Amino acid sequence: MRSNRIHDRRKVNCLCRCTPQSGIVALNPTLAQALFDERMRRLLSSTNPGEICAYALRTGELLEAAGRPLLALRLMHVALNHLLSVDADIQEDYAANHHWPRPEYSQWYEPWSWRVSDADARSLAERIDELSNRLARELGHDARSHQRQRVRDFYEELFSDIYEVS
Repeated sequence: MRSNRIHDRRKVNCLCRCTPQSGIVALNPTLAQALFDERMRRLLSSTNPGEICAYALRTGELLEAAGRPLLALRLMHVALNHLLSVDADIQEDYAANHHWPRPEYSQWYEPWSWRVSDADARSLAERIDELSNRLARELGHDARSHQRQRVRDFYEELFSDIYEVS
């Protein structure tokens, strides 16, 4: 005799698990890797430092919330390095073509603090430090990430190189 009662079975083919309060809380490993690859391609093709930072933070938070903190950390590290490279190229180009001390270029002069993406880089570095330190604590290590300090040193060195400050 067959029972008409339907038994609740665990879903084994789910790609993600979500809750109304937390959003995505688990992500299929294959889907997480595909998301990582697709977002990494988009990040590395961008030449806008603000967009790189915002996109890396959103994607990193999504991967972290989905239980993939190492993918999030790797993506944010690559994005930070790309952001610094793009910003250095932009500043070198600006200094070569619109350097203020030459009177004919004074109309294009913008102060250093308006041109650099220091705030974006610092916010991304801060998020990397938080995640990296949390993961180290969970693994029982007493390690500290120093990305914020690296970003500060990078921009000081970039300013010194461009304007030859001794």
